[in-house]
Amino acid sequence: MIERAVTRYSGRGPGDREDMVQDVFLQLFHALRSYDASKPLEAYILEIARRVGISRLRKDSALKRGGMNPGPVSLNTDRGSEGDEGPIDVPSRERNQEDSLINAQETTRLKSALARLSESCRKLLFLRYDRSLSYKEIAVQLAVNEGALRVRVQRCLSALAATYAEGATQGARDR
Repeated sequence: MIERAVTRYSGRGPGDREDMVQDVFLQLFHALRSYDASKPLEAYILEIARRVGISRLRKDSALKRGGMNPGPVSLNTDRGSEGDEGPIDVPSRERNQEDSLINAQETTRLKSALARLSESCRKLLFLRYDRSLSYKEIAVQLAVNEGALRVRVQRCLSALAATYAEGATQGARDR
């Protein structure tokens, strides 16, 4: 059942499908605490499989756009001819130290901004962006109107952006 569910999301062959099935089982293991026994288990499992599949598609898309680092690349042009100059080194997409430092600073600023938000905003943003739940799923879980939830999430994002920007101006003044 799970293998059939992830088949539409796996495009790189049976090995990829097996990895996704394993990911579904891991997610299922971690999510069983939140399972509502009054609802069908099969639907719960299929929803987890759908989320794992969508996550995999997003990751693959980011790789294609160059947003994630697949590691250093080197091409060997050894063709056996006499004029061969040996391997061609292609620059990797690895981040340099400056990029890593900037990323670490931005991550620290974001964590600090999140910590200054209200608990309800942190919870909403966690459910929406970390758990990748839809507005409808969050509305059902919190027993609120979906339209009102969208407004609350937007307000929380605005508050986060303002708090994040305050951290940027504070950091610039400290230098």
